Amino acid sequence: MKKFGTVPKPVRFVFHGGSGSSRDEIREAIRYGAVKMNLDTDLQWAFWDGIRAYEAKNHDFLQAQIGNPEGPDSPNKKYYDPRVWLGAGEASFTRRLMGSFEDLNCVNRSA
Repeated sequence: MKKFGTVPKPVRFVFHGGSGSSRDEIREAIRYGAVKMNLDTDLQWAFWDGIRAYEAKNHDFLQAQIGNPEGPDSPNKKYYDPRVWLGAGEASFTRRLMGSFEDLNCVNRSA
């Protein structure tokens, strides 16, 4: 630093392809100077995984508009309403995003 007149981490790195990395790997990249991490693939999977889990949990209610384990005339609208299953995707996405904030050491920090 002194020899070249630089700050402790003179280069700012982007962690491309960070999806799937462990917390230890992420923290190591931060120590090396990574200031940005791409995690789109992890977030896409988290959204899909929320929808997938919702479908698995409610499979028998998602086969027809009417008729399910509760009875042949029981409606299923509250199960196949896109606001419900998209909400499950959003909730899963949010959990993954919050985990990413923790992994990246970005919780309860000021700018």
